[in-house]
Amino acid sequence: MPFLIRAGVKIWWDSIGSGSPMLLIQGLGYPSDASWRILPALATRHRVILLDNRGSGRSDSPAGAFTIEQLAADAVAVLEAAGVGSAHVAGFSMGGLIAQEVALSRPDLASTIILGCASPGGKDSIPLRKEVAKQFTDWGNLPAEEAAWRASAVCYRDSTPSVAIRADIAVRMQHRGDRHGYVSQLGAVAKYRGAGSRMRELWTSPTLVVHGAADLIVPVANAHVLHDISPHAEVAIFPDAGHILMTDAQEELTETMLDFMDRHPGALMRTEPVAAIGS
Repeated sequence: MPFLIRAGVKIWWDSIGSGSPMLLIQGLGYPSDASWRILPALATRHRVILLDNRGSGRSDSPAGAFTIEQLAADAVAVLEAAGVGSAHVAGFSMGGLIAQEVALSRPDLASTIILGCASPGGKDSIPLRKEVAKQFTDWGNLPAEEAAWRASAVCYRDSTPSVAIRADIAVRMQHRGDRHGYVSQLGAVAKYRGAGSRMRELWTSPTLVVHGAADLIVPVANAHVLHDISPHAEVAIFPDAGHILMTDAQEELTETMLDFMDRHPGALMRTEPVAAIGS
């Protein structure tokens, strides 16, 4: 399996599919496998590059605090290791913060940006309710699978079938992270200074913002904040979706992402087939 070492930390990455490259970054505590529902459709037209953020999945969980800037530098190292030049950069939840930092620190590598169920972070973001925020600390003190089930109550819409939630959790538990990694990622989100002021001045990449109207983790008002910060950004709100867009709005999400990337084909094309993950 492919790994890279950055500053002594082992970061797992891989890719699947062929076509113009896109980097897909997951959220707090989630391994890259959590993208399993949307990967097949994306990989029919793109080389999808995946990574496990430090502290999750198959990547190292080093001692000490993490920062969003550090996680973004890991993502940049993955893009450089993949040798694709510029790419579509998509991030969900915490991954959206990471994607913003990739675009701001290395605009040459980000041909487009897709921000899913994300905020700009820092003072510009709309915070979640206090009773929901407290649960993040509580989940960090529980065994991984129990925490996942507890979190599902606010991560999905009320009508999401339990069989779908069970399938998502089963996939994520195959490469679960450790408690330190989760807590360190949570700390990185909490301490993040935000990208708002820099986005207003420096944002140049075509941007798509996708969000669920029923999101209890990152309130949907953040999608409108991102649009205000970057008025050229396109916004798609899925009315029946919670925070886990990949499950609650699977088909609408993939269609919207593919359409956006088709209309902004700035990433370098790679036409040769790429081996499946884990080969």
